Amino acid sequence: MQKNVLQIIWVSLLLGFVSMVYFLLLIVHVPFIVTLLLAVAAGYFGYRSLNKNISTVDAPLGKSYVVWSYVILIVGVFLVTNKGYYLEQKYGYWDAWWIWNYHARFLQSSEYWKQLFSMSSESHPDYPLYLPSVIAFLRRLTGTDNAIVPFTFSYFITLMIPVGIYLSLYRKNLPIAALVFFLLVTDEFYIDRGFAQYADLPLGFLFLCAFICLEVSERQAAIVAVIGALLGCCMWMKNEGIMLSAFFILFNARTLFAQGRWKYFIAGIALPVLTLVIFKNLAPATDLIEGQNAKTGGYLSDASRYKLVWQYLGDNFNHNFIPIKIGLIIYTVFCFVERKLPGRNMLILLCCLAGYFFVYIMTPKSLEWHLQTSMDRVLMQLMPSFMYVLALRFCSLKISINDSH
Repeated sequence: MQKNVLQIIWVSLLLGFVSMVYFLLLIVHVPFIVTLLLAVAAGYFGYRSLNKNISTVDAPLGKSYVVWSYVILIVGVFLVTNKGYYLEQKYGYWDAWWIWNYHARFLQSSEYWKQLFSMSSESHPDYPLYLPSVIAFLRRLTGTDNAIVPFTFSYFITLMIPVGIYLSLYRKNLPIAALVFFLLVTDEFYIDRGFAQYADLPLGFLFLCAFICLEVSERQAAIVAVIGALLGCCMWMKNEGIMLSAFFILFNARTLFAQGRWKYFIAGIALPVLTLVIFKNLAPATDLIEGQNAKTGGYLSDASRYKLVWQYLGDNFNHNFIPIKIGLIIYTVFCFVERKLPGRNMLILLCCLAGYFFVYIMTPKSLEWHLQTSMDRVLMQLMPSFMYVLALRFCSLKISINDSH
Protein backbone atom coordinates (compact mmCIF):
# COMPACT_ATOMS: atom_id res chain seq x y z
CA MET A 1 0.00 0.00 0.00
CA GLN A 2 1.16 3.50 -0.82
CA LYS A 3 2.09 5.58 2.24
CA ASN A 4 0.00 8.50 0.93
CA VAL A 5 -3.06 6.24 0.74
CA LEU A 6 -2.47 5.04 4.30
CA GLN A 7 -2.33 8.66 5.43
CA ILE A 8 -5.65 9.41 3.71
CA ILE A 9 -7.21 6.41 5.46
CA TRP A 10 -5.72 7.54 8.76
CA VAL A 11 -7.47 10.93 8.42
CA SER A 12 -10.84 9.27 7.70
CA LEU A 13 -10.48 6.98 10.72
CA LEU A 14 -9.37 9.83 12.96
CA LEU A 15 -12.43 11.87 11.97
CA GLY A 16 -14.59 8.81 12.65
CA PHE A 17 -13.02 8.36 16.10
CA VAL A 18 -13.51 12.05 16.87
CA SER A 19 -17.18 11.92 15.89
CA MET A 20 -17.84 8.85 18.06
CA VAL A 21 -15.99 10.13 21.12
CA TYR A 22 -17.57 13.56 20.75
CA PHE A 23 -21.06 12.02 20.76
CA LEU A 24 -20.35 9.59 23.62
CA LEU A 25 -18.85 12.31 25.82
CA LEU A 26 -21.83 14.58 25.16
CA ILE A 27 -24.00 11.90 26.77
CA VAL A 28 -21.99 11.90 29.99
CA HIS A 29 -21.46 15.70 30.03
CA VAL A 30 -17.67 15.62 29.71
CA PRO A 31 -16.03 19.01 28.88
CA PHE A 32 -15.05 19.62 25.26
CA ILE A 33 -11.35 19.90 26.15
CA VAL A 34 -11.33 16.20 27.05
CA THR A 35 -12.64 15.30 23.61
CA LEU A 36 -9.95 17.48 22.05
CA LEU A 37 -7.18 15.84 24.07
CA LEU A 38 -8.44 12.37 23.20
CA ALA A 39 -8.54 13.35 19.52
CA VAL A 40 -4.94 14.57 19.61
CA ALA A 41 -3.80 11.42 21.41
CA ALA A 42 -5.72 9.17 19.01
CA GLY A 43 -4.25 10.96 16.02
CA TYR A 44 -0.68 10.65 17.30
CA PHE A 45 -0.78 7.06 18.54
CA GLY A 46 -3.01 5.92 15.67
CA TYR A 47 -0.56 7.25 13.10
CA ARG A 48 2.37 5.63 14.88
CA SER A 49 0.53 2.33 15.09
CA LEU A 50 -0.36 2.33 11.39
CA ASN A 51 3.22 3.11 10.39
CA LYS A 52 4.57 0.41 12.69
CA ASN A 53 2.17 -2.41 11.85
CA ILE A 54 1.33 -1.80 8.19
CA SER A 55 4.15 -1.82 5.69
CA THR A 56 4.06 0.64 2.81
CA VAL A 57 5.70 0.18 -0.58
CA ASP A 58 7.47 3.08 -2.23
CA ALA A 59 9.70 1.24 -4.69
CA PRO A 60 11.81 3.47 -6.98
CA LEU A 61 10.23 4.44 -10.28
CA GLY A 62 11.72 5.72 -13.50
CA LYS A 63 12.17 9.48 -13.88
CA SER A 64 9.63 9.95 -16.69
CA TYR A 65 7.11 7.77 -14.82
CA VAL A 66 7.45 9.95 -11.71
CA VAL A 67 7.19 13.18 -13.70
CA TRP A 68 4.06 12.05 -15.52
CA SER A 69 2.43 10.79 -12.32
CA TYR A 70 2.97 14.14 -10.59
CA VAL A 71 1.76 16.15 -13.59
CA ILE A 72 -1.43 14.06 -13.76
CA LEU A 73 -2.05 14.46 -10.03
CA ILE A 74 -1.51 18.24 -10.03
CA VAL A 75 -3.72 18.79 -13.07
CA GLY A 76 -6.46 16.63 -11.56
CA VAL A 77 -6.41 18.49 -8.24
CA PHE A 78 -6.66 21.79 -10.12
CA LEU A 79 -9.59 20.56 -12.21
CA VAL A 80 -11.69 19.31 -9.30
CA THR A 81 -10.97 22.49 -7.31
CA ASN A 82 -11.82 24.74 -10.25
CA LYS A 83 -15.04 22.91 -11.11
CA GLY A 84 -16.03 22.83 -7.46
CA TYR A 85 -15.65 26.61 -7.29
CA TYR A 86 -18.29 27.05 -10.00
CA LEU A 87 -20.62 24.23 -8.97
CA GLU A 88 -20.72 24.45 -5.17
CA GLN A 89 -23.72 25.79 -3.29
CA LYS A 90 -22.87 27.83 -0.19
CA TYR A 91 -25.17 25.88 2.13
CA GLY A 92 -25.27 22.63 0.17
CA TYR A 93 -28.46 21.05 -1.11
CA TRP A 94 -31.69 20.12 0.64
CA ASP A 95 -30.45 17.27 2.83
CA ALA A 96 -27.44 19.31 3.92
CA TRP A 97 -29.31 22.10 5.64
CA TRP A 98 -32.42 20.05 6.50
CA ILE A 99 -30.61 17.03 7.99
CA TRP A 100 -26.81 16.89 8.28
CA ASN A 101 -25.87 20.48 9.08
CA TYR A 102 -29.08 20.90 11.04
CA HIS A 103 -28.25 17.92 13.23
CA ALA A 104 -24.78 19.36 13.75
CA ARG A 105 -26.27 22.50 15.26
CA PHE A 106 -27.94 20.42 17.98
CA LEU A 107 -24.72 18.55 18.67
CA GLN A 108 -22.80 21.81 19.05
CA SER A 109 -24.71 22.41 22.27
CA SER A 110 -23.86 20.37 25.37
CA GLU A 111 -27.16 21.54 26.83
CA TYR A 112 -29.70 21.07 24.02
CA TRP A 113 -28.28 18.19 21.96
CA LYS A 114 -30.93 15.73 23.23
CA GLN A 115 -33.62 17.71 21.45
CA LEU A 116 -32.23 16.18 18.28
CA PHE A 117 -34.21 13.03 19.10
CA SER A 118 -37.45 14.96 19.54
CA MET A 119 -37.61 16.22 15.97
CA SER A 120 -40.21 15.04 13.49
CA SER A 121 -39.45 12.01 11.33
CA GLU A 122 -39.06 14.31 8.29
CA SER A 123 -35.82 15.57 9.82
CA HIS A 124 -34.59 11.97 10.27
CA PRO A 125 -33.34 11.96 13.87
CA ASP A 126 -32.61 8.24 13.30
CA TYR A 127 -29.70 8.99 10.92
CA PRO A 128 -26.25 8.11 12.36
CA LEU A 129 -24.02 10.98 13.40
CA TYR A 130 -20.55 10.60 11.86
CA LEU A 131 -20.97 13.67 9.66
CA PRO A 132 -22.94 15.93 12.09
CA SER A 133 -20.59 15.10 14.97
CA VAL A 134 -17.50 15.91 12.90
CA ILE A 135 -19.04 19.23 11.86
CA ALA A 136 -20.05 20.04 15.45
CA PHE A 137 -16.59 19.17 16.78
CA LEU A 138 -14.75 21.22 14.15
CA ARG A 139 -17.06 24.20 14.62
CA ARG A 140 -16.45 24.20 18.37
CA LEU A 141 -12.72 23.71 17.81
CA THR A 142 -12.43 26.59 15.33
CA GLY A 143 -15.00 28.85 16.99
CA THR A 144 -16.94 29.18 13.73
CA ASP A 145 -20.65 28.71 13.18
CA ASN A 146 -20.91 29.11 9.43
CA ALA A 147 -20.82 27.05 6.25
CA ILE A 148 -17.02 26.85 5.96
CA VAL A 149 -16.67 23.65 8.03
CA PRO A 150 -19.16 21.43 6.12
CA PHE A 151 -17.91 22.93 2.85
CA THR A 152 -14.29 22.07 3.70
CA PHE A 153 -15.23 18.53 4.68
CA SER A 154 -17.15 18.07 1.42
CA TYR A 155 -14.21 19.41 -0.58
CA PHE A 156 -11.84 17.02 1.21
CA ILE A 157 -14.01 13.98 0.43
CA THR A 158 -14.67 15.02 -3.17
CA LEU A 159 -10.93 15.42 -3.75
CA MET A 160 -9.72 12.38 -1.81
CA ILE A 161 -11.87 9.85 -3.68
CA PRO A 162 -10.19 10.36 -7.09
CA VAL A 163 -6.81 11.00 -5.45
CA GLY A 164 -7.09 7.82 -3.35
CA ILE A 165 -8.04 5.72 -6.37
CA TYR A 166 -5.23 7.23 -8.43
CA LEU A 167 -2.56 6.75 -5.76
CA SER A 168 -3.68 3.16 -5.24
CA LEU A 169 -3.40 2.30 -8.93
CA TYR A 170 -0.79 4.44 -10.65
CA ARG A 171 2.09 2.09 -9.83
CA LYS A 172 0.13 -0.82 -11.32
CA ASN A 173 -0.88 0.91 -14.54
CA LEU A 174 -0.45 4.65 -14.94
CA PRO A 175 -2.64 5.09 -18.08
CA ILE A 176 -5.59 3.27 -16.49
CA ALA A 177 -5.13 5.14 -13.20
CA ALA A 178 -4.98 8.45 -15.08
CA LEU A 179 -8.07 7.61 -17.13
CA VAL A 180 -10.18 6.86 -14.05
CA PHE A 181 -8.75 9.90 -12.28
CA PHE A 182 -9.73 12.28 -15.07
CA LEU A 183 -13.14 10.67 -15.53
CA LEU A 184 -13.86 11.58 -11.91
CA VAL A 185 -12.32 15.04 -11.68
CA THR A 186 -14.09 16.18 -14.85
CA ASP A 187 -17.48 14.63 -13.97
CA GLU A 188 -19.73 17.56 -13.12
CA PHE A 189 -22.42 15.29 -11.64
CA TYR A 190 -19.88 13.73 -9.28
CA ILE A 191 -18.43 17.10 -8.24
CA ASP A 192 -21.86 18.68 -7.85
CA ARG A 193 -22.99 15.87 -5.53
CA GLY A 194 -19.65 15.95 -3.75
CA PHE A 195 -20.06 19.61 -2.84
CA ALA A 196 -23.73 19.11 -1.89
CA GLN A 197 -22.60 18.45 1.73
CA TYR A 198 -24.48 15.14 1.89
CA ALA A 199 -23.34 11.98 3.70
CA ASP A 200 -23.64 9.71 0.64
CA LEU A 201 -20.23 10.44 -0.87
CA PRO A 202 -18.44 10.26 2.52
CA LEU A 203 -20.01 6.81 2.93
CA GLY A 204 -18.78 5.92 -0.55
CA PHE A 205 -15.30 7.14 0.42
CA LEU A 206 -15.15 4.94 3.54
CA PHE A 207 -16.43 1.92 1.60
CA LEU A 208 -13.81 2.57 -1.09
CA CYS A 209 -11.06 2.66 1.54
CA ALA A 210 -12.19 -0.77 2.79
CA PHE A 211 -11.73 -2.20 -0.73
CA ILE A 212 -8.30 -0.58 -1.04
CA CYS A 213 -7.22 -2.11 2.27
CA LEU A 214 -8.63 -5.49 1.27
CA GLU A 215 -6.16 -5.60 -1.61
CA VAL A 216 -3.25 -6.04 0.84
CA SER A 217 -5.09 -7.89 3.63
CA GLU A 218 -3.78 -11.32 2.60
CA ARG A 219 -0.22 -10.16 3.26
CA GLN A 220 -0.77 -8.01 6.35
CA ALA A 221 -3.00 -9.21 9.19
CA ALA A 222 -2.98 -5.83 10.96
CA ILE A 223 -4.81 -4.20 8.03
CA VAL A 224 -7.88 -6.24 9.06
CA ALA A 225 -8.27 -3.95 12.09
CA VAL A 226 -8.32 -0.98 9.72
CA ILE A 227 -10.95 -2.68 7.56
CA GLY A 228 -13.07 -3.35 10.65
CA ALA A 229 -12.80 0.29 11.70
CA LEU A 230 -13.69 1.50 8.19
CA LEU A 231 -16.75 -0.74 8.01
CA GLY A 232 -17.78 0.42 11.47
CA CYS A 233 -17.46 4.02 10.29
CA CYS A 234 -19.67 3.14 7.30
CA MET A 235 -22.35 2.04 9.75
CA TRP A 236 -21.86 5.22 11.77
CA MET A 237 -22.10 7.37 8.62
CA LYS A 238 -25.49 6.22 7.27
CA ASN A 239 -28.01 3.46 7.87
CA GLU A 240 -27.22 2.09 4.40
CA GLY A 241 -23.68 1.54 5.63
CA ILE A 242 -24.94 -1.35 7.76
CA MET A 243 -26.07 -3.22 4.65
CA LEU A 244 -22.89 -2.40 2.72
CA SER A 245 -20.74 -3.61 5.60
CA ALA A 246 -22.79 -6.79 6.00
CA PHE A 247 -22.21 -7.79 2.36
CA PHE A 248 -18.52 -6.91 2.61
CA ILE A 249 -18.09 -9.07 5.71
CA LEU A 250 -20.14 -11.93 4.27
CA PHE A 251 -18.03 -12.21 1.11
CA ASN A 252 -14.73 -11.75 2.94
CA ALA A 253 -15.38 -13.76 6.11
CA ARG A 254 -12.40 -16.03 5.57
CA THR A 255 -10.01 -13.14 4.99
CA LEU A 256 -11.32 -11.19 7.97
CA PHE A 257 -11.72 -14.00 10.53
CA ALA A 258 -9.44 -16.94 9.68
CA GLN A 259 -6.07 -17.60 11.36
CA GLY A 260 -6.87 -15.42 14.35
CA ARG A 261 -7.59 -12.32 12.27
CA TRP A 262 -10.99 -12.01 13.93
CA LYS A 263 -9.21 -10.42 16.89
CA TYR A 264 -7.96 -7.60 14.68
CA PHE A 265 -11.37 -7.20 13.09
CA ILE A 266 -13.20 -7.03 16.42
CA ALA A 267 -10.65 -4.53 17.73
CA GLY A 268 -11.31 -2.28 14.75
CA ILE A 269 -15.08 -2.46 14.60
CA ALA A 270 -15.87 -2.55 18.35
CA LEU A 271 -16.06 1.20 19.07
CA PRO A 272 -18.19 2.08 16.02
CA VAL A 273 -20.65 -0.72 16.74
CA LEU A 274 -20.87 0.23 20.44
CA THR A 275 -21.44 3.87 19.52
CA LEU A 276 -24.11 2.94 16.97
CA VAL A 277 -25.94 0.70 19.44
CA ILE A 278 -26.00 3.48 22.06
CA PHE A 279 -27.22 5.95 19.44
CA LYS A 280 -29.97 3.63 18.19
CA ASN A 281 -31.22 3.17 21.75
CA LEU A 282 -31.61 6.94 22.06
CA ALA A 283 -32.97 7.66 18.57
CA PRO A 284 -36.44 6.83 17.22
CA ALA A 285 -36.90 3.89 14.85
CA THR A 286 -35.73 4.25 11.26
CA ASP A 287 -38.65 5.54 9.18
CA LEU A 288 -38.40 2.81 6.52
CA ILE A 289 -38.61 0.11 9.20
CA GLU A 290 -41.24 1.86 11.28
CA GLY A 291 -43.45 2.24 8.21
CA GLN A 292 -43.50 -1.45 7.34
CA ASN A 293 -46.89 -3.18 7.67
CA ALA A 294 -48.84 -6.11 6.27
CA LYS A 295 -49.44 -4.22 3.03
CA THR A 296 -45.75 -3.82 2.19
CA GLY A 297 -45.27 -7.59 1.96
CA GLY A 298 -47.45 -7.56 -1.15
CA TYR A 299 -45.02 -5.20 -2.87
CA LEU A 300 -42.74 -8.16 -3.57
CA SER A 301 -45.24 -9.55 -6.07
CA ASP A 302 -46.10 -6.21 -7.68
CA ALA A 303 -44.51 -6.28 -11.14
CA SER A 304 -45.14 -2.57 -11.72
CA ARG A 305 -42.82 -1.69 -8.83
CA TYR A 306 -39.99 -3.76 -10.28
CA LYS A 307 -40.50 -2.09 -13.66
CA LEU A 308 -40.41 1.40 -12.15
CA VAL A 309 -37.30 0.76 -10.02
CA TRP A 310 -35.53 -0.81 -13.00
CA GLN A 311 -36.45 2.18 -15.16
CA TYR A 312 -34.96 4.65 -12.68
CA LEU A 313 -31.88 2.47 -12.25
CA GLY A 314 -31.36 2.40 -16.02
CA ASP A 315 -31.92 6.14 -16.35
CA ASN A 316 -29.28 6.84 -13.71
CA PHE A 317 -26.69 4.60 -15.34
CA ASN A 318 -27.48 6.12 -18.75
CA HIS A 319 -27.18 9.74 -17.59
CA ASN A 320 -25.30 10.04 -14.29
CA PHE A 321 -22.98 7.03 -14.18
CA ILE A 322 -21.99 6.46 -17.82
CA PRO A 323 -18.35 5.47 -17.06
CA ILE A 324 -19.56 2.72 -14.73
CA LYS A 325 -22.04 1.48 -17.31
CA ILE A 326 -19.33 1.28 -19.98
CA GLY A 327 -16.90 -0.26 -17.51
CA LEU A 328 -19.39 -2.96 -16.54
CA ILE A 329 -19.96 -3.84 -20.20
CA ILE A 330 -16.21 -4.19 -20.78
CA TYR A 331 -15.84 -6.14 -17.53
CA THR A 332 -18.57 -8.54 -18.68
CA VAL A 333 -16.77 -9.05 -22.00
CA PHE A 334 -13.56 -9.83 -20.11
CA CYS A 335 -15.36 -12.43 -17.99
CA PHE A 336 -16.92 -14.01 -21.08
CA VAL A 337 -13.65 -14.15 -23.04
CA GLU A 338 -11.69 -15.51 -20.08
CA ARG A 339 -14.56 -17.82 -19.06
CA LYS A 340 -14.47 -16.54 -15.50
CA LEU A 341 -17.15 -15.50 -13.06
CA PRO A 342 -17.09 -11.92 -11.75
CA GLY A 343 -14.53 -11.35 -9.01
CA ARG A 344 -15.47 -11.28 -5.35
CA ASN A 345 -15.26 -7.49 -5.09
CA MET A 346 -17.61 -7.09 -8.05
CA LEU A 347 -20.06 -9.56 -6.52
CA ILE A 348 -20.09 -7.52 -3.31
CA LEU A 349 -21.01 -4.38 -5.22
CA LEU A 350 -23.65 -6.13 -7.32
CA CYS A 351 -25.23 -7.54 -4.14
CA CYS A 352 -25.24 -4.06 -2.60
CA LEU A 353 -26.94 -2.80 -5.75
CA ALA A 354 -29.52 -5.59 -5.48
CA GLY A 355 -30.02 -4.71 -1.81
CA TYR A 356 -30.84 -1.12 -2.72
CA PHE A 357 -33.19 -2.40 -5.44
CA PHE A 358 -35.25 -4.38 -2.93
CA VAL A 359 -35.25 -1.57 -0.37
CA TYR A 360 -37.08 0.48 -3.00
CA ILE A 361 -39.43 -2.40 -3.78
CA MET A 362 -40.37 -2.61 -0.09
CA THR A 363 -40.44 1.10 0.71
CA PRO A 364 -43.60 2.22 2.58
CA LYS A 365 -43.19 5.68 1.06
CA SER A 366 -44.47 6.78 -2.32
CA LEU A 367 -42.24 4.74 -4.62
CA GLU A 368 -41.84 7.29 -7.42
CA TRP A 369 -41.15 10.11 -4.95
CA HIS A 370 -38.61 7.93 -3.15
CA LEU A 371 -36.84 7.09 -6.41
CA GLN A 372 -36.83 10.69 -7.63
CA THR A 373 -35.40 12.07 -4.41
CA SER A 374 -32.80 9.46 -3.53
CA MET A 375 -31.70 6.97 -6.17
CA ASP A 376 -28.97 9.14 -7.69
CA ARG A 377 -27.59 9.83 -4.19
CA VAL A 378 -27.78 6.19 -3.15
CA LEU A 379 -25.91 5.03 -6.24
CA MET A 380 -23.26 7.63 -5.45
CA GLN A 381 -22.46 5.58 -2.35
CA LEU A 382 -21.26 2.73 -4.58
CA MET A 383 -19.77 4.77 -7.40
CA PRO A 384 -16.22 5.19 -5.96
CA SER A 385 -15.91 1.47 -5.23
CA PHE A 386 -17.24 0.53 -8.68
CA MET A 387 -14.67 2.82 -10.29
CA TYR A 388 -11.85 1.33 -8.21
CA VAL A 389 -12.86 -2.32 -8.70
CA LEU A 390 -13.29 -1.89 -12.46
CA ALA A 391 -10.01 0.01 -12.80
CA LEU A 392 -8.17 -2.57 -10.71
CA ARG A 393 -9.38 -5.27 -13.11
CA PHE A 394 -8.36 -3.24 -16.17
CA CYS A 395 -4.91 -2.62 -14.73
CA SER A 396 -3.99 -6.07 -16.03
CA LEU A 397 -3.95 -4.56 -19.53
CA LYS A 398 -0.35 -4.08 -20.62
CA ILE A 399 0.10 -0.40 -21.41
CA SER A 400 3.72 0.55 -20.98
CA ILE A 401 5.38 3.87 -20.36
CA ASN A 402 9.02 4.46 -21.25
CA ASP A 403 11.51 4.48 -18.37
CA SER A 404 8.95 2.91 -16.00
CA HIS A 405 11.48 0.86 -14.06
